[in-house]
This record gives sequence, C-alpha cells and structure tokens, in this order.
Amino acid sequence: MVVDETKLRKLLTTPVASPTSRDLRRDGSIFHVGGELPPQETLETIFDSHSLAPAELFHLTFGAPDTFSNGEALARLIKRNFSAHILGTMDYPASTPLLEQAYAAGIDIIQIPLGRPDQEERRAALLHARTVFPRWGVASTLPLGEVSIDATLAEIDDLLSHGIVPLLQPPPQTGLCGPEEAAAAYSHLAAAWRRFKVTLAPLLPLIALATPLVPKNQGGTLRGFINRLRDRRLLAASDLRRALRVRQVEESFESAGL
Repeated sequence: MVVDETKLRKLLTTPVASPTSRDLRRDGSIFHVGGELPPQETLETIFDSHSLAPAELFHLTFGAPDTFSNGEALARLIKRNFSAHILGTMDYPASTPLLEQAYAAGIDIIQIPLGRPDQEERRAALLHARTVFPRWGVASTLPLGEVSIDATLAEIDDLLSHGIVPLLQPPPQTGLCGPEEAAAAYSHLAAAWRRFKVTLAPLLPLIALATPLVPKNQGGTLRGFINRLRDRRLLAASDLRRALRVRQVEESFESAGL
C-alpha cells in the first residue's frame, strides 16, 4: 500500500467521525452499529440497507460495561443473519470476561484504542484480548500528533510484535501533525504490516475509509473475485475457531459441575 496525498490532506483537515454507541449509519461498505441501540429495531434497519447493497464490514461500538449485554445481543443477531466480519470497539480497558463474551457472541476483531489517560490499563486489556482472539484478531488505534513521530512508529512496531494490528487515527484538529509527518507514519505503518505479514483483508473497508493508504495495484475483475473468495475463507475459518473455542469452554464448565 502507498499513501495517497490527496486523501491524506483531506483526512488531516476533515478527519472521519468516530462512531459512537448510539450510531446507526453506513460509510460505503461499512455499517456502523451502536452497541446501545435496541437490537430488533436495529436489525430491521440493517436488513433494509443490506438488501440494497451488502455491507462488507460491521463496526459495532460497545457502550459502557454496564450496557455490554445489549451490544452482545446485537453482535449475535448480526453474526446470525449476515455473512460479514464484525469489528467491535470497546473504548475502555475491557475485562477478560467481557472479551470472552464478545468473542463468543461473534466479534471477529476487537479494537481497544490507545492514547487515553488510562493507556496502561488499555494496553493490558489488549494483551489479555490476544489470549482470547486469534493473531491479528485484536486491533488498536494510535492518535497522530499526541506524541512524537518516533514514539508513534515505535508503538506501531511494539503492537505488531504482540500480534496486534495497529491503526492510525488522524488528529482531531489541524496543526497537531503536519502532512510530512503523517505521510511518514502511514508509510511506516504499511511497510510494517507487510513485514509482519498481517492479515488485513477483514479491515480493508475501514482502511479505505479512514486512512490515506491505497493498494499499489488496484487489480481488475479477476482480482476482486479472488479477494472475495479469500474473504469468505477467512470468515469461515474465524467462525470455526470460535465454535471450537466456545465448545471447549462449555465442556470445561460442565466437567467442573458449573
């Protein structure tokens, strides 16, 4: 992937709005779903939109921990009714039980953003998430401009060394990060993804929307067909791994008489 300078300038001046736990909207092939929305009514709205143009990625933003069960119900409904990856965002240091429940409900990739006051607790939650989700099934966003560019690049490499997918978030206001620094950060990110052989296919709709990175070779109809087959294989493998893990957990509870 390479940096598209036109997209970069646009992102630095008008960053993509971060979804909230009350959102229900589409951005191209991404369906943003708030984890605090009523499940059945939300599912009906999704069906109406999905029938016109299938979504490639569902982005479920969980609310606070005390509303987690609502987001969990939404995840189960989406997984049961649609054939697409689900990215779940928890904007807090989620506990291991919540991570286990999110994975069992159908979340394919869990995202816990960094760059907050409780960063160390979030980092610990990310490492716990790696014991639940598969390699490259955990992601984290790093804000541009809040620390030095060198610190951001080091953070990218550190996350990758733990099997966590780093993503970059454009600064909320202009002036926090210049175009040259941002281009260098995104170029480093793309090179690091390649170096660590990150499985990016499920996140490509989000990368296309929220970053200035574009494929070197766009490909044609055949390439698009091959990519769809690969995505279906990844989704099937993800669902199989989840089913096996949930069964193992259930069997361990039964053997313990719980």
